[in-house]
Amino acid sequence: MNKKLIISKSLVFIFVVAFVVGFKSIFGDENTLIGITTITATLMFLSKDLTISPIRNSIRLILLNLFIGICAMIALSNIWLGIVINFIALFTVSYTLCYNLETPMYFPFTLQYLFLLSAPVNIDQIPKRLLALIFGALFIMLAQIIANKNKMSKSGNKILISVCNAITSKIESMKGKSKENTDIDIESNINVFRKMVYDKREVEFYLTEEGRIKLNLSVALESIYTMLKVIDKSDDVLYIINNLEQLILDTKDVLEGKDIKTDLEKDIYEFLSECEKRNISDLLTLQLLDSTILLKDTLQELKNLKKENYNLVKSIGDIKNNGKIKYMSKNHKSLKFCYAMRVAITITFGAFITDLFNLSEGRWIMFTMLSIINPIYEISKGKIKDRILSTIIGSIIVFILFNIFKDTTSRSLILMLTGYISGYLKEYKHSTICVTVSAIGSAAILGDIGSLTLNRLIFVALGALIAIIANKVIFPYKLKDSNDELQAIYKGAVSDMLREIKNVAEGIKQPHGIKNLLIITSLVEEKLKVNNQILGINSYDKLIKEERFLVTNIYELYIWIIREKVNPKYVKYILDEINQLIEYKNEPIENTIEEIKANIREIKDLRTKITLSSIVIILKELRKISDIKIAI
Repeated sequence: MNKKLIISKSLVFIFVVAFVVGFKSIFGDENTLIGITTITATLMFLSKDLTISPIRNSIRLILLNLFIGICAMIALSNIWLGIVINFIALFTVSYTLCYNLETPMYFPFTLQYLFLLSAPVNIDQIPKRLLALIFGALFIMLAQIIANKNKMSKSGNKILISVCNAITSKIESMKGKSKENTDIDIESNINVFRKMVYDKREVEFYLTEEGRIKLNLSVALESIYTMLKVIDKSDDVLYIINNLEQLILDTKDVLEGKDIKTDLEKDIYEFLSECEKRNISDLLTLQLLDSTILLKDTLQELKNLKKENYNLVKSIGDIKNNGKIKYMSKNHKSLKFCYAMRVAITITFGAFITDLFNLSEGRWIMFTMLSIINPIYEISKGKIKDRILSTIIGSIIVFILFNIFKDTTSRSLILMLTGYISGYLKEYKHSTICVTVSAIGSAAILGDIGSLTLNRLIFVALGALIAIIANKVIFPYKLKDSNDELQAIYKGAVSDMLREIKNVAEGIKQPHGIKNLLIITSLVEEKLKVNNQILGINSYDKLIKEERFLVTNIYELYIWIIREKVNPKYVKYILDEINQLIEYKNEPIENTIEEIKANIREIKDLRTKITLSSIVIILKELRKISDIKIAI
């Protein structure tokens, strides 16, 4: 375990303890649990970037917290009214914060709702509770502003620089200067970066200027690396990579905040002039050239972009007509709906049992349900055994320790040490042991440990039993369902990207649409990889790689056309070929490809050659992907 990790974990733990103690001193013992869920939500939300719209997001979080608080108060007023209110509250929170493509954020807010049900307050304490909830929401946003203000520039640039290093290593390997370093997973790193761009959007659609430019940069860099892995060395390729090597160094310098002396406009003119003289006709070489030009153009934009304009948003295009993920499932078969219904029905039932029989420790039924019920069946199934076993082990540990150490100070130190240790534990079964020690210990710090331990074991077992049944019979959602939904999203995104190419070729420019679609495909790919790893399926890996290559080429063709790189003389011909892409239905396309390749050899205009080479590669990829799907 390295020193930096220990220091960072220790500092986080000290901060968490200090926050909870401070929260408790301000808002009272009765609201301490709100402090715990606030700090939990704060740490979870740091993985997202909410800083592009701090006021709007603050209002959303305040309304969400007040909704949770008010619903809990109403639900506690009457056992029968509680059934309706609990269902509405739990469904709303789960559905709103469970995402198809991102890490779900429902847990701290659902847990907060359960805490509020378990710790009611008197009427005169309601204003303070509502203030605590408002403060919690504002604190989440304050942490965002402090930690994520320049996340894309700090963390994002490091990712892009690592890709630049991988390309430099590949170029040196191709030139025989050194052995290639293959440690970096380019696609996963690029996906992490695109997730940052995805988070930092205005009205969940429009990209910032920094996001727009660096997204293009990520496409160019990934495409170049992919091409270098498959392309054969030739005089034309060696000429391109000699120019590319300096360009990559300039890209690193700009990302590191350094000034570069290279005259990019002059260089690109001379570079293209020489390429045109060479009359390049090889498809992959033309695509490498396309990506190199995109990198040069994008680097020029990034170099000229002033830092005060990084968060500038140019709202070009209509969201409704541009597909704000309009093909995402929102019906009874979607992950969001199935999970929200399962949680709402099950935990509402648990709350009803607790109230009906006045179970003093009945909240553990609900906590266990929340812990075990997962959006995807296979994941929740694996948690059940771990949850019960870990609870038993944790109960034994706290029973032994609290019978040895009977004074309040010693017991408090044990709980603090348990919380610190849990920060290093990644596996669910291990962290649950610490949770059990903390939970039972907190409840029994001044009381009888024996009865509390036995009660908790009984209620955890009951909650686990109900959760097992619920996962199987209440809107079950399996990994296969998830893969089907993700593939439908992916197919819809690719179809929309092809339509955007036709639109831009006809003069309709709506760039934010295709950028959203590109990012969505990256998120889907990452989710599919995780699902297939759990299922132990490797047959889809090749399909995902080919689909990614297809999407990258579609995007590059769009950017090529939107930057008016197409020779007006050939616009009609190119439009006809683009229609071939959109209308492709698995029919034989060999003759079409050969015809376009013949035109590439005959045409002297470099811009048109690159455009046609992109169309050929996209057609070939569509065909290849179709064949792979049939084989699978």
